[in-house]
Amino acid sequence: MTARQSAGRLTIGAIFALLLLPQMSSATPTHTEQTAATRIVAEAFLRQLFGQQDLLGAYDRYAAPDFIQHNPEMADGIAGRKAYFAARAKHATGNPASPANVYNMVLVDGDLFAIHHHIFSGPEDPGRVFVDIWRVADGRIVEHWDVIQPNPEQLAHSNGSGCGRGETYDTARVLGSTPDAPTCGLPDPAASRVKTREVIERYVAEVASGDVRNAILRWFSADYRQHSPTIAEGAQGAIAHLQREYGKNAPPPRLGPARVIAEGDLILYHRLVTYPGAQGPSANVDIFRVTNGKISEHWDVKQAAPAKPANANSMW
Repeated sequence: MTARQSAGRLTIGAIFALLLLPQMSSATPTHTEQTAATRIVAEAFLRQLFGQQDLLGAYDRYAAPDFIQHNPEMADGIAGRKAYFAARAKHATGNPASPANVYNMVLVDGDLFAIHHHIFSGPEDPGRVFVDIWRVADGRIVEHWDVIQPNPEQLAHSNGSGCGRGETYDTARVLGSTPDAPTCGLPDPAASRVKTREVIERYVAEVASGDVRNAILRWFSADYRQHSPTIAEGAQGAIAHLQREYGKNAPPPRLGPARVIAEGDLILYHRLVTYPGAQGPSANVDIFRVTNGKISEHWDVKQAAPAKPANANSMW
């Protein structure tokens, strides 16, 4: 593990103290303490979930039995997740293939942690891009959201929908599933999550007001990189895309409230977005990297919310 990867990690003594926090004090933990406690759960859970490919055992060990599920194909709780995977196994054809997962980024913020990753069920699977978000309370996962889209066959640029590595089955198998070494790097521990959030909040507000071109020219870095599959590279690609959505000739999309996860120089926005003329909302995730006060990279993942989900919780 590099110095940057180990920066901000806890000593054994600090971990022990955090685990004893509820017994030692009734005081509300600080954001730093809460984030550290969430990270302990996140790292152990992710290693079992994807590193060991123990999809059900990880939830048995680290999730509350009745956790709230927002994946529209699963019912609530561990029982709902087991029923979903049992149904998939029942309808599977041929021999089970060896799956592959590669992390692009891992974020931990307060009681939430999130991953952006590519998953392949086997060599013939073109793969899917996932953002998974979990909420932790009292050392257990108590809520889960995800947004999933097909791994794009073509991109409007050459940067990849992750960071250009592990985006095929073969390369994902070589890289393996290690949350300590995501393809886009760990969040910069020297960057302020508060300042990162301030930059993005100002940028989003300016775009929503209709000042798309000036907002992008003001807030994007000169070497800005685009990872959204459908948006062309650079500031001009982003301007063209957002002017279509927020232009004067059409009503803008309706934005729901945002769930925000920020760590260092990376920030994730999760919200429901209703586009004009759409049958229903889309669950969207936008991720930004902020470098020296400017937006330097952008990723997104989008999934239409189904009309009849398996639970009553919505995708947000």
